[in-house]
Amino acid sequence: MSRLKLNLFESLSCRNFRLYFIGQCISLTGSWIQQVAMGWLVYKLTDSIALLGIIVFLSQAPTFIITPLVSSLIDRISQKKILIYTQVFFIIHALSLTILVMGNMLSANNVWIVLVLSLFFGIVNALDQPTRQAFYISLVPKHMLTNAVALNSSIINGTRLIGPAIGGFLIVLIGEGGCFLVDTISYVFVIIALFMIHLPRIEPSKIKHNLFKDTMEGISYIKNSLPIKVLLITIFGLSFFLLPVTTFFPAYIKDSLGLGSEALGSLMSFLGIGSFGGALFLASRKTIINLDKIQRLGMLSASLILIPFFFVTNIIVSHLFSLFLGLSMVCAIASTNTIIQFLTPINMKGRVMGYYTMCFIGGSSLGNLILGYFANLISLKIVMSIGGITSLLLLILLNPYIKKINLNFNKEADDSGIIPEIVQGISQSEIER
Repeated sequence: MSRLKLNLFESLSCRNFRLYFIGQCISLTGSWIQQVAMGWLVYKLTDSIALLGIIVFLSQAPTFIITPLVSSLIDRISQKKILIYTQVFFIIHALSLTILVMGNMLSANNVWIVLVLSLFFGIVNALDQPTRQAFYISLVPKHMLTNAVALNSSIINGTRLIGPAIGGFLIVLIGEGGCFLVDTISYVFVIIALFMIHLPRIEPSKIKHNLFKDTMEGISYIKNSLPIKVLLITIFGLSFFLLPVTTFFPAYIKDSLGLGSEALGSLMSFLGIGSFGGALFLASRKTIINLDKIQRLGMLSASLILIPFFFVTNIIVSHLFSLFLGLSMVCAIASTNTIIQFLTPINMKGRVMGYYTMCFIGGSSLGNLILGYFANLISLKIVMSIGGITSLLLLILLNPYIKKINLNFNKEADDSGIIPEIVQGISQSEIER
């Protein structure tokens, strides 16, 4: 049982993961600052909710096309080198925005430039995201994987705690261009951290690989694996209906609450506080037992909170809703990620996590586009409420299948080499259920 007593920050004892963690903390803080500045800038220039959705769609849509093709390559070539190159391209993207905004070159008439840059970002991100998912889990021993996955979620959601708040105030102090400059600089720290990470040399395989065959092999694996298939559908639904919330916060803050960028940063920070708390809760867990229950509870509470959210006009209530929405979303999403990571064999990791990224980011991009379009036609309040209701219906439909995942979980976990105590604990959990 001593092996199950995981320390909250156990995976940080690994030098490589610690370097990755620090670099990501700095970079993602910059990314959240940029996200707040981008949303506020676009809505200030255009007053278009639909355009907010289109910007996010273009930055994420390439995931549908590119990720399935590159995910098989991730299993074959150096993930570290891929990440170094993607960070360089991210610097180019952020620096371009910095120059355009600081040079007063953007207006409502040429906002198409931002659309082009968003598409460029999306193309790079389609390669970067699945590589990250496959890379960071190689930095820790297998028995620390649950902790590493949860701490990786805490990076994303913990930086949401301070990034948006800093972004909201930086918009006032140095403008949107200054925020983009901060984001540009932050990517440098990731590159430094990646160069400092030393991994065992892996001899390249002499076997010739067929990209189409490898891609179809990944699709076939997912098609024949009920747990993976259901979990990918789940993450797509979560991303489609829940993740667009932050995209439309600028419109909600400006139109419904009548407040400025400071309130936008504050509201997103409360979302981050809840997310960070959920990530720490998952990181402190000793086993993967009952993760499916946490996942379902997170989906349920997030859906119920979203239904009335955008009708709220009281700033205090909206902050409380953001807090619990962040907690619920990270519990649902991080639990799904962890279960998929455990169920996927190492030779399929890159491909499966590629499709996970496609569902996660692709679902969000479609959600932003479609919900943003209808919000312009009808009402942001009504559309987001319908999104919450639909997410709740999705949970009801998938609930019987999600419950069945644990029936497959014992054998899959044992075959993947997960420590026997966990397998035994899961089996006991099933008996008691």
